[in-house]
Amino acid sequence: MKALSRAASLRLATGLVMLWLALGVVGLTWREAPPLLVGLGQDGLALVAVLALALMIGVPIGALAGSGPRWIDVGLGFTTDWIAAVPVVLLLAFLRPVGVSAVGELLLLGALRSLEVAWVVRSALLRAAHLDTTWAARSLGYMPLTVFLQQRLPAAAGPALAHLALTPVWTFLLDSVGTAAGLGAATSERGLGALVVRPETSGASAAAAVLAVVALTIALHRLGQHYGLRLARK
Repeated sequence: MKALSRAASLRLATGLVMLWLALGVVGLTWREAPPLLVGLGQDGLALVAVLALALMIGVPIGALAGSGPRWIDVGLGFTTDWIAAVPVVLLLAFLRPVGVSAVGELLLLGALRSLEVAWVVRSALLRAAHLDTTWAARSLGYMPLTVFLQQRLPAAAGPALAHLALTPVWTFLLDSVGTAAGLGAATSERGLGALVVRPETSGASAAAAVLAVVALTIALHRLGQHYGLRLARK
């Protein structure tokens, strides 16, 4: 029964992500699409950009910080602490007047998210250090590439995917807080976060937007849990 429920939840999560993507494409391509569909499309584009950057940058940096030279770990800790002292919404508000484009803002959000992912991965690897058969080699400054690719990165995938699953809520809150504060949305003025705080938005549309974000977050968490375990078992 447990296996069946896990398989059903995995299929449901996959279906929810596919439905979000399909509705997002409609919102991006249909000129007269309602604001909710437009918001799904805008958030979908932002999520793809932020998640791709966070995975490509954050996981390798986190794996190196937890397994490689000491200076990488120190540099990651210093940078993460410094960035955490400045709210993202305020950081974007300071950068917009100097001409940062929408694409540049997405790149910045992806870079910031990658630092968080890197710290999560680094912490997970250090917690598992006592079970790592390559720890002695690492402590001597030697890490074969095959060990790094076959053991380090798969072990880091689970925590990274679990953290990245919260990205829809993260971008949604950034957009809603930035719009409500008059600083502008972090990703798009037509995204779901900006939609829910507009005075003209109906209660039903706002509730649907929140439900869509929560459903996508849960679905991504389920998919991340599944594929994270599969990678870790290899």
